Amino acid sequence: MTVFSKDVDSTTDYSVDWSTWLTAGETISSLTWSVSPSENASDIELSNQSITGSLCGVHVSGGQRGYRYLLTCRIVTDAGRSDDRSLTLRITER
Repeated sequence: MTVFSKDVDSTTDYSVDWSTWLTAGETISSLTWSVSPSENASDIELSNQSITGSLCGVHVSGGQRGYRYLLTCRIVTDAGRSDDRSLTLRITER
């Protein structure tokens, strides 16, 4: 899994590309982004969750310097299929 660095003071966009997972003609109906560990979830803010074709995006702000957060994108498709993809954020001070 790739680890991304994010400055504690930045608001940064992250996205997951589902194009290789989706079947021909299938579209993403809904998405939910979540943060773990849950005891630190209030340190980081997720906003502007979006679906653009096969890309699911989110704006991320905040976090505590030195912490790592797991961001998970869960989708449901018009065919009734669902899946998760996750990425790790390491909060830094640049």
